[in-house]
Amino acid sequence: MTKLYRPFLLFFLPLLIGGCATLSPGFQQPEVEVTALEPMPPGPGSDLRFRIHLRVFNPNDTELALSGLYYTLSLAGHKVITGTSNDLPTIAAYGQGDIAVDATASLVGSLFAAAELIGGRSDRVPYELEAKLGLRRSIVPSIKVRRTGEVRLSPYL
Repeated sequence: MTKLYRPFLLFFLPLLIGGCATLSPGFQQPEVEVTALEPMPPGPGSDLRFRIHLRVFNPNDTELALSGLYYTLSLAGHKVITGTSNDLPTIAAYGQGDIAVDATASLVGSLFAAAELIGGRSDRVPYELEAKLGLRRSIVPSIKVRRTGEVRLSPYL
């Protein structure tokens, strides 16, 4: 009977140990912030496209191996962009990493946000980012992060 469990333990034990770092009592959620929005040439069907520059901070003593990212970005209180990415770097322990993701904007949300921004006449725009970070080598499949702030648009306009 013991011999039947040995292959099971040899396979799953490394997975459990690797996942324990995320479950350790000292584990802190990573932070994500928007550093810039860059308009891109229109896509098929004249869709509005942006490149979103994100910075991920890892406050933990173990690397953060990201498997994917799902995010929504609201500008001036209007949901404008939803996107995904699976081409992400590993963030070093106590480190940070920059990620650039391309996204297509919602036409209706963009119109509302544009009207709000034109009325405000400012080069800084309030944003709300909700991101789900997929984790590799972890028992916990993902971490949700919510961030609000302001992002500057003028360098890319």
